[in-house]
Amino acid sequence: MQTPEYLPHIDLLLQALRINRERLGSKSKIAIDAKLLRALIQASVARAPFSDEFYLQTYPDIAEAHAAGTIPDLHRHYVESGFFEGRCGAPPPVDEAFYTTYYKDVGQAVTRGDIASATEHYLRQGVAEGRVPNRQIKPEVDYWMSILRDDARAT
Repeated sequence: MQTPEYLPHIDLLLQALRINRERLGSKSKIAIDAKLLRALIQASVARAPFSDEFYLQTYPDIAEAHAAGTIPDLHRHYVESGFFEGRCGAPPPVDEAFYTTYYKDVGQAVTRGDIASATEHYLRQGVAEGRVPNRQIKPEVDYWMSILRDDARAT
């Protein structure tokens, strides 16, 4: 993993992608080297919120490996592997009342006792489904989901 303080200049990235600035603004598809894509994702993930305590409490396998010395740096593990395994690096900003009201299926599951909380649902599957954890972050989630859904329709 490279230091997150550096990101190559846009011209270098575009050159590696073999596209120009105009194409970057279009809806056309491009091929991207998997190594470059992973590095770009890691650069973004490195800046995301992260909590050692949350990571250890949420993932017993990580806590065990950390205690054994197999994973000495938890943040580094998250950036290099954990994110790509679908793990969250910090407590998700789930508003229990909003989430269980907005997602009736989750509210019913919590009421039945099938899951303990909206936060548990979000961590187990909601985040991977693109569900909105709270009202304040809804515009950002909606933005990303519109891009991701548009890409899925175009393939």
